[in-house]
Amino acid sequence: MNKQLKMKVLAAMVAGSALFSGSAMAMSGTDVAAPFSVANSVNFQIVVPGFLYFQVGAVAAVPNTLLFTVPALNVGNSTAVAATGGDAAPSALNVVARANNGLVTIATTVAAATGLGTGTASDGFINYNQITTASNDVPNFPAPVLANAAIPNTTVALGGGPVGAGKVTNRAAVWTYSYLNTTIPSAGTYTGSVTYTATTP
Repeated sequence: MNKQLKMKVLAAMVAGSALFSGSAMAMSGTDVAAPFSVANSVNFQIVVPGFLYFQVGAVAAVPNTLLFTVPALNVGNSTAVAATGGDAAPSALNVVARANNGLVTIATTVAAATGLGTGTASDGFINYNQITTASNDVPNFPAPVLANAAIPNTTVALGGGPVGAGKVTNRAAVWTYSYLNTTIPSAGTYTGSVTYTATTP
């Protein structure tokens, strides 16, 4: 065998050895006795990131504005007033919480501790506690109680359907707002805002 042919045979043997070595890393087997049976396994991994989704009102670039218009004959007579501007109903908002890393906690803050105002301090203010919020799913998705002062956090119950087990939340509810109308404020348009912040571990 000449030198050039020897080199070609050697190269082929090296290539074949590398191919065999690589394939030996995979699951494989050979059965030479009847009945023949070869079993191979495949492992799976699914990487699921943690996430938190929270919605209050319509999915839009600007928040909903709930407008309470008090009839002149009813000012301060404790007849509750419904609003307009909700997405679930005129006085109601859709709320949704979805997460997969533990209990969802909702913190609530108001824009000004003095209450809703007209922009003129001498007009006085309307306390946020004059606006009530009723949830249609109190056990699983309670609504925070509004006030000028510190507002206690609320929690959304784990679970909901369809979900996996463990640290998953998939809840939806409707929060309905009313103006209690138990005080007689100065005439004017009172504005304010509430920020709901959901967190998970």
